[in-house]
Amino acid sequence: MAAPLRAGIEAAAGTATTASSDPDVALMLRVQAGDQGAYRELFAKFAPRILQYARRLVGSEARAEEVTQDVFVQVFRFRDRYRPEARFATWLYTIATNLCLNELRRPERHLRVDLWEKRDEPDDEGPPLPDRDAVDPETGAATRELARDLEVAIAALPPKQRAALLLSRMDGLAYRDVGETLGISEGAVKALLFRATHALKARLKAHM
Repeated sequence: MAAPLRAGIEAAAGTATTASSDPDVALMLRVQAGDQGAYRELFAKFAPRILQYARRLVGSEARAEEVTQDVFVQVFRFRDRYRPEARFATWLYTIATNLCLNELRRPERHLRVDLWEKRDEPDDEGPPLPDRDAVDPETGAATRELARDLEVAIAALPPKQRAALLLSRMDGLAYRDVGETLGISEGAVKALLFRATHALKARLKAHM
């Protein structure tokens, strides 16, 4: 196991935060005790969030799925290193972030934004009926274009800026928790977010 990943897991596990208000701690403690049902419950609750985070961070659906599987393998493998003083989400996102950053560092890997590739799915339901409450085609197209451009702009950010932005703005982690996840200070988190926000504004100028 890579040293940065091991260090990140151990650092997050030793963080002194208030766990009494975190209902996921009890669930993780059941996992530590060998409760397979608790592990499945934990996976069902967090896997979709981790997959979305990994997809935006590594820029590929297939790679994100692999990383998400690896995250929960590591959760089970290193379950005894978790300490209830640490918020479970912070510990989990530390593992996910380190695995994503390790994936991006691989020399044979190239960042590829495939989030918006059209999926080849059969359409057995026929043409959709008009929806009186739906937005008009022009507005809908503009919204989709903005969403696509936003995803591309996020994917173009440096990895740590991207991770800080996703953790803070999309997953709702506090600056303190983002700092613990990335192994940096709150001030450094704010600096990353400042640079990321300004980069996004510059790239999305046409939509403003």
